[in-house]
Amino acid sequence: MKTSKPEADGCKGTASGNLRLDEERVAALLDAATEVFLEHGFEGASTNEIAQRANCSKTTLYCRFPTKHDLFIAVLERRMEAVFQEILTALPVDGPVEETLMEFGARVLRIALADEQIRLLRVVSMEAERFRELAQRFYESGPCRAQEELSRYLKEQIKRGRLMKEDPRLMAEHLFALITSGHVRWKVLGLRERFSPRENQRRIRAAVKAFLRAYSATHEQSR
Repeated sequence: MKTSKPEADGCKGTASGNLRLDEERVAALLDAATEVFLEHGFEGASTNEIAQRANCSKTTLYCRFPTKHDLFIAVLERRMEAVFQEILTALPVDGPVEETLMEFGARVLRIALADEQIRLLRVVSMEAERFRELAQRFYESGPCRAQEELSRYLKEQIKRGRLMKEDPRLMAEHLFALITSGHVRWKVLGLRERFSPRENQRRIRAAVKAFLRAYSATHEQSR
């Protein structure tokens, strides 16, 4: 007895002629693609292997992602969207500034040091010279977006008189650098694989205190 192949394993035509896959199939493809890209890098990743791991045909894969480049961009953007949503909820404008920035810093450092994030950053760095768009999309959908959200928070705190009247975008850059520069750099280079929660907490606290010594309105008044 012959069995027909599930419709989800192919492309569906819409009235406008666009092709789409159901959400579960796309998620399976992106999950598989993420694994393969992180294991083998962009150049070494095989679309055959991705399709096999996702349990779909290459026709299905290419219907949604015509090139490997398109597929990698989709992996990047999905990862960065998840990261952004986690960071976004850490910046309530009404809470104490120091506590809010401590929580924000903890989330940023935890995400930045996550194995998947480090491996993704390494892949992007390896391909940045040949495919500048990959690095640009990584920056715009991740670090840049998070810094913009932080700068909006800082701008609101300036309006409320809690922080000095300085450029909030530059302030956001400074805080990100204080939180991530050392630990993340060493892990990307493979010089340190693990940092204890105590080390991370100490780094975040020191970063936030240094930031507030520089930008707190209270410190400005006491000078």
